Amino acid sequence: TIYLHFQTKEDLVLSVATVALKQRADLFERASKFSGRSRERIRAIGFACCQFAVMCKDYFSIEMMLKSTSFWGKTSPERRRLHGLQVSRLIHTTNSIVSDAIREKELPADIKPSDVTFSLIAVTMGSHVAAMQPDIQMLCAIQDPISIVRQNQDLVCEGWHWKPLLKDWDYAATDRRIKKEVFPEATWFNS
Repeated sequence: TIYLHFQTKEDLVLSVATVALKQRADLFERASKFSGRSRERIRAIGFACCQFAVMCKDYFSIEMMLKSTSFWGKTSPERRRLHGLQVSRLIHTTNSIVSDAIREKELPADIKPSDVTFSLIAVTMGSHVAAMQPDIQMLCAIQDPISIVRQNQDLVCEGWHWKPLLKDWDYAATDRRIKKEVFPEATWFNS
């Protein structure tokens, strides 16, 4: 009877992954409402991403499989469309904050929002996938994968010269506000 609802087993897996991705997009949109400067808001997005990683530990590894040609090609166009809608929510939310940063002159005017968004997505996803692998954790002596992900997000923002820079702002205080105001359920966060 399962095939009455799903054309293939890949459709079933993609459907489950899309439900998880919707949770992630919901967290991003919740984080985007954080009151603060653009870099504080993007930091809240990073916080949301880490909250999602804690809630859905295996998602980033599964997502790599989902995007493989052998898997993706066996899913229905409708399942891919539904998944794409959730991806577009993530990108739109992040791009909006990046665009605000450019408008507010907290990022250089000569960059494209999509370039900044892509770099944040790439380093965050890559960091989550790598940091959660037991052999990489052991070989790189990673004690706290979430802090490494957040550190890498900071490095991307610093590389784009997203103001205020780390040396000019108390982001630890921002993190405490994000935890208190947006993600009080984040048990992984220690202030």
